[in-house]
Amino acid sequence: MSIRVKQLLLLLAIALVPVALSGWNSIRQLDTMTNTVADATRTQIRARDRQYLTEKVADIGKRLRLTAQATANYLEQQKQLVEQSLNNDMPPEASRQPLFSDEIPASTLVEPDRYRNLEAAALKSTAMRVVLRQPSFLLSPGVENTGAVQQAVARLAQLEEQWMDIFEQSSDYTLWHYVALEQGVAMVYPGHAAYPPGYDPRTRPWYLAVKGSGHATWLPSTIDASSRQAVLTAAAPLYSSAGNFIGATAIDLPLGELLQFHSTTQPWLNRAQLMLLQVDNGNSLSIIATREPLQKQGDWDARPQARSFDGITAGTLNELRAMGHGDSRLLDGVILDQQEYLLAVTALSDAGNSWLALAAPADASETAVARALSALENQRATTLRDYGLGVALLAGLVSIIALLAARRVTAPLIAMSNTTEAIAAGELNQRLRLERSDELGDLSKSIDHMADSIQQLMQDQEDAYRNMVTTLTRALEKKDSYTAAHSGRVARYSLKIGEHIGLDPQTLEKLRFGAITHDLGKIGIADKVLNKPASLDDEEYEIMRQHPNFSKTIMKPLVRFREYAEIAGSHHEHWDGSGYPDGLKGEEIPLLARIVAIADAWDAMTGDRIYRKGMPVEKAIAILDREKDAGQFDPKLIRVFIDLVRHEYNLV
Repeated sequence: MSIRVKQLLLLLAIALVPVALSGWNSIRQLDTMTNTVADATRTQIRARDRQYLTEKVADIGKRLRLTAQATANYLEQQKQLVEQSLNNDMPPEASRQPLFSDEIPASTLVEPDRYRNLEAAALKSTAMRVVLRQPSFLLSPGVENTGAVQQAVARLAQLEEQWMDIFEQSSDYTLWHYVALEQGVAMVYPGHAAYPPGYDPRTRPWYLAVKGSGHATWLPSTIDASSRQAVLTAAAPLYSSAGNFIGATAIDLPLGELLQFHSTTQPWLNRAQLMLLQVDNGNSLSIIATREPLQKQGDWDARPQARSFDGITAGTLNELRAMGHGDSRLLDGVILDQQEYLLAVTALSDAGNSWLALAAPADASETAVARALSALENQRATTLRDYGLGVALLAGLVSIIALLAARRVTAPLIAMSNTTEAIAAGELNQRLRLERSDELGDLSKSIDHMADSIQQLMQDQEDAYRNMVTTLTRALEKKDSYTAAHSGRVARYSLKIGEHIGLDPQTLEKLRFGAITHDLGKIGIADKVLNKPASLDDEEYEIMRQHPNFSKTIMKPLVRFREYAEIAGSHHEHWDGSGYPDGLKGEEIPLLARIVAIADAWDAMTGDRIYRKGMPVEKAIAILDREKDAGQFDPKLIRVFIDLVRHEYNLV
């Protein structure tokens, strides 16, 4: 093997091996950084979705409780109207002829649209017909139309206008308003004709419940006799002036209307199911109602067959029973029909056994996670492609340089090799700049041009990372608007100190970016801790103390950004070693982190927080002046800062 060939192989190895190792190391660092950001993004999106699910069911539960309260008020109005009319000794006033249910014409228009679906409901081949002009009446089987019955019908008929007025006020969420008397007379509005043969309202669960209890009550989900819809029923007893039970009045609420749910802001939640839950006799958590009836076949008066969740312990049930009115919580790992769900529940009463729940498949938000991470993966792929092309170009050009150098002299090649090694080691400002007019001069310019390309690629990589950090910073701003303004002020104070002590422009830019992102790790802190409108307790304070490490983890993967990681990770260290997270002492703490620590403390004292106003400048300066040698701050830097503030506010 000739010396020329050996020299060529040696020069190629010297030039390309460091570049290859540098490329491999940079790709590994990029992967680490990408995975770190991806994991943080995935965690934040999942936490956000879980919080949104819990907040959404609490909001729907609040609206449902308001609906229930309004229904109870309307029910009380009905009760008072009926009792006053039936207990009045005066003869009933004349009114138009009462309309009995079997007299409703088949051509009756069904309005508004919410009743149109009832036209298709068949009960023994009788189509559902509804009239909104007046209430309709029903006599129970075996009841004769005697004078007493006619008088009861007349007394109820005179309530027509008030009855229709109550319905008009509540028609957005109620279905039927009705009353049934012990003597076998029933009135319903809107009027309708379709009842099963032999239907007697006195045997229905709502009637028997109030007759037995003697007070107003809510009935679990039942099937409406006339429309076969799943309904919730609020019922109240009626009494004579002598205190005797004479019947009951009730209002039906259609579950299909109450349990409708759609989310425009979080489309993945449209796979969720809204339902009512209770603890059954088998001591398990069962579904008593969903938007659709739980039982679609069978006799009209059959109760829905409830389904139960698996994976819920007795301890969890006890915790649910202990929840207060309006409390909400999230249950993991519950199973329904062999599928895992996230179950957000809110209590409908204090220490009861009924809840409103929003059940979302456990994988429902994964699509949102994948979509959020796709941009990050695309950026990673683009960066790797560009870096690979740059390395390939460098390898080709270095091979040409090595071949030409082997044919001529070795001195320029040694210079080229040294320069290439320096670039591979990360000294991207290194250039050959050989002042030659021959081929070696041209090759020298080519190597310098390649170095420029690599430097640009590295700059693109840094810009991509800055964009990722900026994206996280914007996410933090939306999560905690105080942190955004706080970071800007900290950057301004830090630059004043840096300029005063004579830092060069490049270092000042590092200081500015590091100060702006020093609290980036707060994106990993739970909202209830980060935005708590009061001082943190010990446990919450320990959680908050983790944010420097979170910041360091996000910033550290890229070698050229290590200084930012040092600022973010060490701005809570103290000069005397009493700080956190690493207990660094004195000049072990990086200079830029010591500067940001002073600016951060100043803004914490003078800036307004959620739970308190900032202190006056004079008081804050007095505190710093008193504590300048107490061990928290660099003694020299704190004195510089105190002088700067005094001059700024004319307090000299």
